[in-house]
Amino acid sequence: MGLPLLEDLPDPHGANVLVRSTLDLPLSSAPSSPLAQIRAEGLAATVRWLAERGAHVTVWGGGGAQGGGGAHGGGGAHGGAGGHLSHVRTVLLALEPSLDSGALRLKRCAEDEDREAVAQVVAHHDLFVNDSLQDSLLPVPSVTLPPTLLPSAIGRTLQRDLTVLEPLLTAPPRPFVAVLGGERTFGRLHRLVGLVLRADAVLLGGGLALPMLQALGREPAEDCDNDFIQECRSVHGLSQRVRHRLVLPADLVWSRGGRVHVSTRRERTGDVVVDIGPATCLRFGEELRGAGSVLWAGSVGMVESEPFRAGTRALASALADKQSVVLGGDALVTLLWREQIRPGKSEVLTATDSAIELLKNGDLPAISAIREAARAAGAANVDRDPSSS
Repeated sequence: MGLPLLEDLPDPHGANVLVRSTLDLPLSSAPSSPLAQIRAEGLAATVRWLAERGAHVTVWGGGGAQGGGGAHGGGGAHGGAGGHLSHVRTVLLALEPSLDSGALRLKRCAEDEDREAVAQVVAHHDLFVNDSLQDSLLPVPSVTLPPTLLPSAIGRTLQRDLTVLEPLLTAPPRPFVAVLGGERTFGRLHRLVGLVLRADAVLLGGGLALPMLQALGREPAEDCDNDFIQECRSVHGLSQRVRHRLVLPADLVWSRGGRVHVSTRRERTGDVVVDIGPATCLRFGEELRGAGSVLWAGSVGMVESEPFRAGTRALASALADKQSVVLGGDALVTLLWREQIRPGKSEVLTATDSAIELLKNGDLPAISAIREAARAAGAANVDRDPSSS
């Protein structure tokens, strides 16, 4: 994607390097979240590369320890920000015992850091590395300002994520089928647009399935905001205009008061959708078995509860022999790893929403900032080089 890697940085020996990272790291050596472990290993590899070349590294990031307060829990069981940063240091040194702990510093980054605060942090450093796909989503100063002030590159975690995504951005094996599950939010609905534009077919489960069915009159629209319903209709209309199929559930699993039933249409109010139904599993399975490449973002049921994992398990079985599968979403990946039903040739993304946004727009603010800064630096070097004239 035209981005400088660690190897493209000026000699880091003796330099103070600021590494922007997501500090959602595991609580132990046997983490409940595989994605947290992948983030930790990628960050450790970035820090090791810099430290081996004599750099002094400051890891600057937000997030919280997985399993102790959630993705933004401020450290949870580790006693707030200070305890969380101490835990991050412990995790990194456990993964890379050869690291000199004296050359590794950690600094908390708030999500709302303004330009002045970011500039003050940057002023104490010589190089900048962005190692977080998750934190590259929003155009905030902590990821867009440093590349304009310091020589910059992407770290190993971000490099890995972009390598996984690049085939889907350029020339995915066709048909390209996307599965979108997870929660119901406007952000996720807007990113569905990107999948509809890029994929040949999108299979919709999870929290977005019911409002989409309501928008098309297949379910009573009694518990959904009208603006959300209108957005759903707009997305469905787009899929028809570009002739990329938006495949919706034929049946759903409902739960009410501890009782579960399957229905092609809701028969009474007060029920909650907890999974896709058996007919939908068969239909989605057929689509996936015929796919050339697959992006699966988010579980299609409430997999935190054992009775509501059937749909997600069925789709995983349909992908058992697929050669090109990309997975995202903490609940989905955790379930597949725990039950050892991971598709055979699958790759994993560390940040689902950022990945979908990248597929939608072809770029992200933080990535664009590094690319443009590298181009500007390259142009300036050409202008200064006497041989160029």
